[in-house]
Amino acid sequence: MTARIAGLMAAGLAAVVGSGAASAEAPRRSPPPSAPAPAAAADKRSPDQLRKEVVERMRALRAWRIVEELKLDESTSAKLFPVLAKYDEQELAFAAERRQIAEEIRVLLAAPKPDDAKLTAAINRMIANRAKRQASRDERIRDVRKVLTPVQQAKLVLLLPRIERDFARYIRDIADGNRPDDGP
Repeated sequence: MTARIAGLMAAGLAAVVGSGAASAEAPRRSPPPSAPAPAAAADKRSPDQLRKEVVERMRALRAWRIVEELKLDESTSAKLFPVLAKYDEQELAFAAERRQIAEEIRVLLAAPKPDDAKLTAAINRMIANRAKRQASRDERIRDVRKVLTPVQQAKLVLLLPRIERDFARYIRDIADGNRPDDGP
């Protein structure tokens, strides 16, 4: 990975972490007092704008890794990336819903006497969200298989989880105040 891409990712991810959008399911952590403020904190972009910019940077990095590792030609890339983008949007919606449900559960649990019925309903919505997310991932695989060769499919099946883990680890490292030299 080039230093330029790593720098863009570090700046963008630091901005997202600073805006409180680090992870859909992980508890939010504030940076340690000694950590410098993210570079993006001085600008006037909204957290939503920063989040969108980082998502785009992450998509670009993911695209670069997919093209490199699967040896995609231009035609195949032109077919594959719209499919992935469609499911990225669904994943973002599922993540937003999970954050909302998790926050609702935290509020319910903070009550002196938590309401069992409301907790059960929230848990049921969280389970339904996970089922919809899994169904979407399965559908993504079916759609991707229409575009790629079996060898490319196999490589992608192994690559996508690795990319997602790398991104998550990188975000956690930044949230913990670490500044890795190389990006995901």
